[in-house]
Amino acid sequence: MRKALLAGAAAAIMLLSACSGTTQPEFSQEDTKENVQNFYNEISALDESSKSSLDDFNKALSAYSAGTLAADDLEKAIEKFQDTSSDLADKAKKVKVSSRFPDEIEKMLIEAKDSFEKAYNIKKEASESADSPSVTAEQFDQMNKNADIVMLYGISKLNQAREATGLLSDQKAN
Repeated sequence: MRKALLAGAAAAIMLLSACSGTTQPEFSQEDTKENVQNFYNEISALDESSKSSLDDFNKALSAYSAGTLAADDLEKAIEKFQDTSSDLADKAKKVKVSSRFPDEIEKMLIEAKDSFEKAYNIKKEASESADSPSVTAEQFDQMNKNADIVMLYGISKLNQAREATGLLSDQKAN
């Protein structure tokens, strides 16, 4: 009986150690720095692609308000901006944050990613309400401001991660 218990305990220990072997070690300091920079580059590319779409959308709104753009053209601009915002929210959602980051860095990057995704979703909602008679210009403006605030929060979290890894201090030195 004792041999059976010892054999069972040994098997359980081997099984547990095999299961725990699937976790990967934390990134080294240099790998953390490189992967935070890669994350920053990926998020920056999303942000850059949103700027031209937002500029086009704002120009269309201004032209429509000034009477120089037809309602059909405004509708096309709204649809294009909605599609872009939705696409960017989906892309932000798909950005991966490795569990190999130190916990503090991982948490900051997840918060940044979630903020960017939420900001793009708010921009999509704002664009959907742009031609709604039930949404005032002030409400529309507030939705865009809210998206900007959420975006700024994401940028701050991303910059905190960059600062924690030494990336921002390295760039200031250059």
